[in-house]
Amino acid sequence: MTVDMDKEGKRGHRPKGHSIQTDDTARVPKLTKEDSPTTHQPSSDAVTVVSHKYTAAFFAKWNVSSTDALLLLVISLVALVVRCYRLSIPAKVVFDEVHFGKFAGKYLNGTYFYDLHPPLAKMMFAAAGKLAGYDGVFDFKSIGLDYEAASVPYVGMRLLPAILGAITVPATYVVVRACGYKIDTAALASLLVCFENGLITQSRLILLDSPLVFFTVLSLTTWTMFWTQQDKPFTRTWWFWLLATGAMMGCAASCKWVGLFLFPAIGLSTIADLWNKIADLSISPRKWFAHFFARALALLAVPLAVYLFWFQVHFAVLYKTGDAKAMMSPEFQTTLEGGLNVTTDRDVFYGSEIRMRSTNGRSGYLHSHTHNWQHEKGSGQQQVTIYGFADQNNIWIVEPAYNKTIDTSNGPVPVMAGDVIRLRHKITDKFLHSHDKKPALTSDDNKFELSGYGFPGFDGDTNDNFRLEILSGDKTMEGSDKMLQSIYSRFRLIHTNLGCAVFNSRKKLPKWAFEQTEVNCMRNCMPRMSTWHVEYAHLPNNTDGVRKAEYRPLSVWGKILEYNKMMASSNAGLTGDHPFAARPQHWPWLRRGTAYWGGYGNFIYQLGNPPVWWASLASVLLLMAVRVLLFLLDKRQIRPSFGGQRAKYLSAAGFFTISWLCHYIPFFLMGRELFIHHYFPALWMAILVLAFTLDLFTARLPAVVRWSVYLVAASITLYAFETFSYITYARVWTKDVCMKSKWLNTWDIDCEHAIGGARSTEQQSSPVAGADTGVNGSDAKQRVFSAEAAGGDAINGADKSASAVESVYVEPEFVNTAAGPKEAVGKENMSIKPPVKHVEL
Repeated sequence: MTVDMDKEGKRGHRPKGHSIQTDDTARVPKLTKEDSPTTHQPSSDAVTVVSHKYTAAFFAKWNVSSTDALLLLVISLVALVVRCYRLSIPAKVVFDEVHFGKFAGKYLNGTYFYDLHPPLAKMMFAAAGKLAGYDGVFDFKSIGLDYEAASVPYVGMRLLPAILGAITVPATYVVVRACGYKIDTAALASLLVCFENGLITQSRLILLDSPLVFFTVLSLTTWTMFWTQQDKPFTRTWWFWLLATGAMMGCAASCKWVGLFLFPAIGLSTIADLWNKIADLSISPRKWFAHFFARALALLAVPLAVYLFWFQVHFAVLYKTGDAKAMMSPEFQTTLEGGLNVTTDRDVFYGSEIRMRSTNGRSGYLHSHTHNWQHEKGSGQQQVTIYGFADQNNIWIVEPAYNKTIDTSNGPVPVMAGDVIRLRHKITDKFLHSHDKKPALTSDDNKFELSGYGFPGFDGDTNDNFRLEILSGDKTMEGSDKMLQSIYSRFRLIHTNLGCAVFNSRKKLPKWAFEQTEVNCMRNCMPRMSTWHVEYAHLPNNTDGVRKAEYRPLSVWGKILEYNKMMASSNAGLTGDHPFAARPQHWPWLRRGTAYWGGYGNFIYQLGNPPVWWASLASVLLLMAVRVLLFLLDKRQIRPSFGGQRAKYLSAAGFFTISWLCHYIPFFLMGRELFIHHYFPALWMAILVLAFTLDLFTARLPAVVRWSVYLVAASITLYAFETFSYITYARVWTKDVCMKSKWLNTWDIDCEHAIGGARSTEQQSSPVAGADTGVNGSDAKQRVFSAEAAGGDAINGADKSASAVESVYVEPEFVNTAAGPKEAVGKENMSIKPPVKHVEL
């Protein structure tokens, strides 16, 4: 019998009644040849969800046998059939295909667009579409459009995510085997992933989450394989798997930012490994630093390089201006073919006619027109707004402060920092004005209305006075931080009486203000949305020695930085009330799904395989509970061995539980709208923990009993898969069967689309819900998720497109189609333009 030693080296005695093994085999279990052909002995088997301590014993070198090869082939074929079955149904635009199919067409046409996700997955769909024969003409304008009527090769585009989804199944097998588990456990884990309804649904449509899950799974697969090479550091195979891990991590992050959650998961593993290597006296300091820099290169530099590479490809392909150009800065727009091309007078003088642009708001220009404020607490004076297109109603004349004159006998007088100025609207002859009246969209005590005020014979008053505060200038343009210069000077206008700054609220005004963007005067505001610059300046009758200014095109690195800032802003702004949104606390227990498409007699509703979801959640929670219990028992010198499975279970299940936490917990910190598909990477990790848990409970049982347990688990999974295959594959079913399939009352499956339902006999399939709609069905209002309240620029007659910063419902937008300096002004020239449906939820 083995006895414990106390701190003084004396013999210790186990308390009476203890039958739990406490010898050294509990610390280092003896793995059989079947369990692990070649093992790496651990220095410690301690794995905790917090500190994540584990060693190379986690993984076992795996020599692929003929049985493994045969099973991998069979598993791959089955997975491919499951993902590709009825791939052509429905032959309609489904859910966010409305976005990502359209984006594929933009790539093929080289037309610039903006999306809040990185580009890789969308470029993959474009490549698939090109190979399938898609010409980029079909615009995927709305959910329910008929593919076959437009001869769109949509099956070829859907085949890409189906193949990627199928590959995750054999990859699951590889991971489990590399963790030292038997063939039957690897096969069971693969089956659980293969027949998981939610993953199947997502991998059969033109959606981003299938590529995301694919690269996430491959990242952890290559990481697992890297660990099997720990006895051969710095060999070619070791380097291959390490660098492949970094490349896959970069690709995952290049599909969606959810892929960034791989970095803490793999990073914690790396930190623990390096920490353990410090205590290994066989590793010299020089070699330890070699390990450190190898991992830094592969797991940080390589993913970053991959991420930047795909953005470079993105910008190289999208070289022509498009609808979304106005969402980017003027410097960005100048890089696009047919984009913004501005050359204007550089110096701004008193008497100059100027057009002011909101620098950071991307909303457009300071604007006024012959319509008055109509809100209850307003002044009823002339509206001042921000308008997205360059026209004559954006022209203002710079004049000195009220009751002040400027001597121009010696030539034009430049406008300097600190000057108090007035801006007179050229068309209506009214001054930019603020006073103690509330703006249209807020009653905040620090916000005041901006209006156009004045009438014939009236010289104005001090409420027209604004102090020019130049924030910065262009370092290459001398004097731009002291003298107001077009393009180069960034400034604020501070009202001298109220102490407020002209502020871009980015909020859309009501229809009586033509749904343009609100601008008000705000005290104590941050400079970001109160910063302006002059884009056009001209002093009449001044032709001698006029110096010119123009935007400097951004470098590719500048474009990548700006684009990523826009993505962060757009993601943070995705707050709304989508009918199928779901918060993270509801995901693991599958409280509800997402309606994707509704036909007559059939529909698609994304719902997972309930037993798999519930059992995987229970397994993750069990691992955490067991780890806490073992921590307490270890303090009492009681070390259960779990029949020799302790190290393997705690290591493998512990790592994937931490990975699950890294891919799940961050969503609780997000205020944006979330959906059940955001849980899929974490779901895959939880399924692995489920397989490891079943192996733990059956490891010491007779083979017949063990296989019987596995068979029951597989049967339950297949039963649930078949039950919900109707909403996975859009199979025709009856309302009665549909109602019986609602295992939970919270599942808002619309059985009225099934045979016998109220919507089962419609002549045309209709959308159920999508990221671009704010309601279920055919509500005329549409959700607009984009970065601007009004976009576009008419300087070169370029495309005009409206978009919105806020996650709001909007009606069709009234836009001013006048663009040139010769327009007849007075009333707005209005035409109805539908809002842009822009961003995937």
